[in-house]
Amino acid sequence: MPKDRWQILPHCASEADNLDIIVTCDGASSVGQVGNEVAIKLTKEHESARMCCLSAIAAGSKVHQDIAKKARKLIVINGCQLECASKIIRNNGIEPTYEITIAKEGIEKAPTLDFDDEDVERIANKITQEVLKK
Repeated sequence: MPKDRWQILPHCASEADNLDIIVTCDGASSVGQVGNEVAIKLTKEHESARMCCLSAIAAGSKVHQDIAKKARKLIVINGCQLECASKIIRNNGIEPTYEITIAKEGIEKAPTLDFDDEDVERIANKITQEVLKK
């Protein structure tokens, strides 16, 4: 897509208290990739939703930790039962508003970067109904 058609996102550091911040696993498996695609979809389709960098939070970036703490709602998407995204958030003293684990939603974890678009739609719709529309 040409640069002049890029969607510019809200600046999460200065607008976090008005945003539903999403952090997600993007691990090297099917469920990790579903989580990442869901976060992208929600960010692009909901003005109030904005992805934030989970790895920056894990690395100790105060700016990113503050974004997660100040978020209107903090949505955590885990890929598998290890629930690494939730553990990173809690290990940084942050309590999520909402958590979901893709592998607990009837989606099998497979050692592939491929995923089913229908799974992305279903999980994105679930998060929209349970969190973003409230």
